[in-house]
Amino acid sequence: MPRITEECVARIKDAADVVDIVGRYIQLRRAGNAWKACCPFHNEKTPSFSVNPARQTFKCFGCGVGGDAVKFIMMFENLDYPTALRRVADIYGIPVVEEEENPEMARRRWLRSRVVEVNSLAAEYYHRQLCRSKEADHVRAYLKQREFNIEIAKAWQLGWAPPDFRPLQQLAGASNVEPRILTEAYLLGTSPRGTYPVFKDRLMFPIHNVRGEVVGFSGRIMAEGQDPRKYVNTAETVAFRKGELLFGLWKATGPIGKAGMTVVVCEGQLDVIACHEKADIRNAVAGLGTAFTDEHAAMLRKYAKRAILCYDGDNAGIKASEKTFRKLASAGLDVYMACLPPGEDPDSLIRSQGADALRQAIEEARPYLEVRAGIEMRAAQGDANARAALIPRMADLASEITDAIRRGVAVTDLASRLNTGLEDLRLTVEEIIRSRKESPHSSRSEREDMPEYSEEEDSYMPGNEYTPSAPPVRVRPIRLHPAMRDLISLAAVNADVQHALIEHIEELQEPIAMLAGGPILQRMLEVLPIPGDTNAWERFTAGLPPEQEAAIRKISNEPRELTDAHTAVQQACSHVAREAVRARIDVIKARISSGNVSPEDLSLVAELNRMLNES
Repeated sequence: MPRITEECVARIKDAADVVDIVGRYIQLRRAGNAWKACCPFHNEKTPSFSVNPARQTFKCFGCGVGGDAVKFIMMFENLDYPTALRRVADIYGIPVVEEEENPEMARRRWLRSRVVEVNSLAAEYYHRQLCRSKEADHVRAYLKQREFNIEIAKAWQLGWAPPDFRPLQQLAGASNVEPRILTEAYLLGTSPRGTYPVFKDRLMFPIHNVRGEVVGFSGRIMAEGQDPRKYVNTAETVAFRKGELLFGLWKATGPIGKAGMTVVVCEGQLDVIACHEKADIRNAVAGLGTAFTDEHAAMLRKYAKRAILCYDGDNAGIKASEKTFRKLASAGLDVYMACLPPGEDPDSLIRSQGADALRQAIEEARPYLEVRAGIEMRAAQGDANARAALIPRMADLASEITDAIRRGVAVTDLASRLNTGLEDLRLTVEEIIRSRKESPHSSRSEREDMPEYSEEEDSYMPGNEYTPSAPPVRVRPIRLHPAMRDLISLAAVNADVQHALIEHIEELQEPIAMLAGGPILQRMLEVLPIPGDTNAWERFTAGLPPEQEAAIRKISNEPRELTDAHTAVQQACSHVAREAVRARIDVIKARISSGNVSPEDLSLVAELNRMLNES
């Protein structure tokens, strides 16, 4: 009879959210960090049935039944285990992979259990080496310098992989572990020159799945120049899939619930350990040297509703945080960002300023888009082109928020911070969402399916060298304000219009600053491309930022005669001036909606409304 593979069972169980599953059958109500209801398995008037999202379990304190999401479906629908698994797979759209009950399937189950067993054996061996071996003095010195004491090393079973692997082989043999299991677990590798250790003179971090099994390792280099890869992770095995594992999650599931369903996401293992042990922030997790995946986000969504990104306060940290934000926001989490000082990571901040500084940074975390907009606006420093390019980038990030209400609030706040019209920004976001639905694989400005590579980390795969190549970049054009598009189109086809606009340049300063596409008109009046001159037009467009060049790609520069260019310009300037006033009012209204309003703003709204009424 066909049997669901062990890998598929693990994937189904990892996807199953007990609150979601139970909530499909009975009505739950929130009770602190848990959910309660009257038990569906016995008659009662007072709710004693509890669902715990942190543990991903249900329990009735009246009749005693309990278990996970699959167990609930089994009991509620009176199904056997395989059928309940298939029901969960249908709910989450997971293809069910089956195998015939045969020796090969039994072999894979046996192999996985042996790999987990030898990983546990190796973790104990590496830990003993770190604690006792004279050869590990330099590793202990490194941990001491980073202020990780022996108690922390024991709590996380940190270890050291010595260059000589033969003692590990002998230990495995004494435990009746076949030599090939060490290779299957990627503890040892083989080449034409013989057997070698995958981890050699490295600080070892055991990697646990959410059930607490040691499924692999991450090893940090100790000697400079020994290996260009700062970290080496276990390659994929029957037990280890890096893209589906989060370091520290097996310890953090309970604390995430106690922290109000909030998870702190760090970049590296040492940062997670520092959060847990030095700052008592025990709801922290990290990826394994790779960008966050859809599986990571879906896993966290089972335990948390809010994620606080606690990444390094440098450009690389900001870039990495964007990829993580996209995944988490798309999975439905509220994403916040802790602002660390430039050059600091969680561990270095604790060492330089104390644990309170990190706790304060996390407590004061702000919504990711708010923080990111502030960083980008400071970098732009009044550069109109940089600001114009920033608006579609921030709109693209806002479009990742799946909940329409939260997205609307974020867009309103962004409009205020970017000093742009709320309606223009909202329409830009809606266009991005629509294009993403129409072309889900090509519409993202960041191609999420591109391979992730870092010089500092990689799985050890002998003979399989990977050369990173730049991913294709899709330019998202800015959305031109209709009035500004009309003015640009008019100037593109008539030289008299260009010169007339120069005469009105003072009154155009506000529209250029307020309306999307203004910097393009500003640049056009500086360059004055001759209508009909293809080379002149190409030189002009080539000098624009990519987002602006893409926005005017369809605008013609074929010359066109006008009966009265000055009258046309005067009418067009009056129109964009009115639109600029409306945009200014829109910005101030966005500030009012987001709470960032001043008394001067309120008086300015009244003045601007008066101007509109008089025009």
